[in-house]
Amino acid sequence: MKINKLVLFDWGNIVEAHTTGYNCYDAFDNLFKRCGCVFEGRMFTQLGKYKLSKIKDEEEFKIVFEEMKKDLDLKVSFDEFKKIYYEEFDNIDYYQDVVDYEHSLKDKCYIGILSNLFIYDKDRLNRQVNLSMYDYVFLSFELGMKKPNRDIFEYVLDNVEFDAKDILFIDDREDNVNMAREFGINVLQATGLELDRIKSRVEEFLKVHD
Repeated sequence: MKINKLVLFDWGNIVEAHTTGYNCYDAFDNLFKRCGCVFEGRMFTQLGKYKLSKIKDEEEFKIVFEEMKKDLDLKVSFDEFKKIYYEEFDNIDYYQDVVDYEHSLKDKCYIGILSNLFIYDKDRLNRQVNLSMYDYVFLSFELGMKKPNRDIFEYVLDNVEFDAKDILFIDDREDNVNMAREFGINVLQATGLELDRIKSRVEEFLKVHD
């Protein structure tokens, strides 16, 4: 029998690799190198000012791109940047065993995704996990708000049919799980490489019900 509880998963570093194989940090580095940018360290850590995961549509990104192009001395057009983005990011590895496990919960409870996402990432996310399998999908660029800010968790609670105590949120980042915990949401900080921990916590969560 399906339990009236929600397990809410992050995507990056839960399903999509951030530390193994070809990961999103590699993709960002190669993207900007191919665009003529010279930088040290990881490029991803230098992009915070552009708030990419809150950009709602391509027209808005075109404005941000011009700022990036000037700041970072990019040598490509907007269309070239977009093409290279898809080429690099489509190669990122992901954990099929985590996807399979998430889908296996469909008959046991409700499942959802809560992720900070750039506008060009949704198609890739859908190819990896099949979004139609999920009861709830909350993506930062569609909402105009992102983790770990309070507003996105308030939005989630306002738009699901569950009390906070009946939600388990699984995310790899400490700041994200800490904010969720402030709302009374059950949490687990883990990565997709820790599937056994994820399974154990979900099993424990689903056993405790009225």
